[in-house]
Amino acid sequence: MDSPTDHCPVNPLEYARSVLLSSDPDVGMLRDALCESLGLSVQAATGFIYESVLNINSQSFPPLNQLELVHTEGCNLACEYCFEKDMLGYRKMPPDVAVAAIDLLLDYSGDEKVLQVTHFGGEPTLNFAGVRYATQYAESKAAQAGKTVKFDMTTNGVRINEEIAGYCAEHEIMVLLSIDGLRGAHDRFRLDRRGRGTFDRSLKAMRLLKTFQPWIGVKMTIMPENVGTLFEDAVGLYELGVNQFLIGHATGVPWSDEQISEYGAQLSRLYLWYKDGGRDDLVIQEFDEEETDAFFGCQAGRSSIAVTVDGEISPCSKIMGFSSTRLVSKLGDVWNGLTHIRNRMDIVGCEKLESACAERGVADEFRGGCFAVNYGESGDIFTPSMQEHAFSMTIRSACSGCSARRGT
Repeated sequence: MDSPTDHCPVNPLEYARSVLLSSDPDVGMLRDALCESLGLSVQAATGFIYESVLNINSQSFPPLNQLELVHTEGCNLACEYCFEKDMLGYRKMPPDVAVAAIDLLLDYSGDEKVLQVTHFGGEPTLNFAGVRYATQYAESKAAQAGKTVKFDMTTNGVRINEEIAGYCAEHEIMVLLSIDGLRGAHDRFRLDRRGRGTFDRSLKAMRLLKTFQPWIGVKMTIMPENVGTLFEDAVGLYELGVNQFLIGHATGVPWSDEQISEYGAQLSRLYLWYKDGGRDDLVIQEFDEEETDAFFGCQAGRSSIAVTVDGEISPCSKIMGFSSTRLVSKLGDVWNGLTHIRNRMDIVGCEKLESACAERGVADEFRGGCFAVNYGESGDIFTPSMQEHAFSMTIRSACSGCSARRGT
């Protein structure tokens, strides 16, 4: 069996660079080789790798400004369409992983002054102690660095109580509740582990949260079976007190042409209601945001990363959802940094995705969609989903008064 030094040339720096620029860097072997060739301790060798990787990333890629922390793989619900259903387990993120992840975000943030930390899961309230620890550590470290950190948390709301609601208000954690519509639509797919609907419990959480932070956001995931009530569900939730919506069609499930068309019709109706209403207590993000054609792909792996419970780094939580033990397009880990340079190069450059869109004749109107959706459909993050292309064109047509949008 070869020893690590058998692979290490006279110049350890050149060797480190060659390993880090390989297609699948063996960071453990690199660390062992540095320990033997330079007489470094494991801690010193890890520090050397971290600084070398940070230097390469800083010179080659945009800075990071967003971090998703997967505080737990566990969830108290059993939603049929969950993109993390193949990942869910019982592991929780230990404090040292959260600390290293936040340190990495700050180290890789460059000149960025405002950073975003998303508390995610699984269901993050199952590890709210971890949410607290990470929040307060991030606040302290950002202040020391002269930066501002903002927080949000995506939750089903079932476990929200006064203590959690109060803490989120005190630390300005924007809570995004997963509510898919009124009772009929929501309880069709968002069930607990006993098969019971969760609408009443989510609504209770929303009302409790509003006593602490009046502005409440909701993430609506529209399944094909619920598409016909999208408009009345959104309006109904607004009348119940929701102030902000993030509306998206369910991915990873088949949609017929008729269902996609109905999605567009419902969205168009909602758009007209929203724009004509003069409601200053309502924001529907999809109708207000301006999208650009600056690049193919999205922010995943470019300016945003997600960290697993054991410290591995994925481009985003949705890609991570395919497997948290053998990551798709892994970028590295919190101890050594973004070591998988070639993976990040492919994601940021997106030449493969652009070429695939051009081959299909859609590059002028579609920026390739979501990496995770692409992977779920074809097993390749750079093969564009043509169902997503159909949705992109439908949404653009439905919201014809919006700024031109591409690729999402």
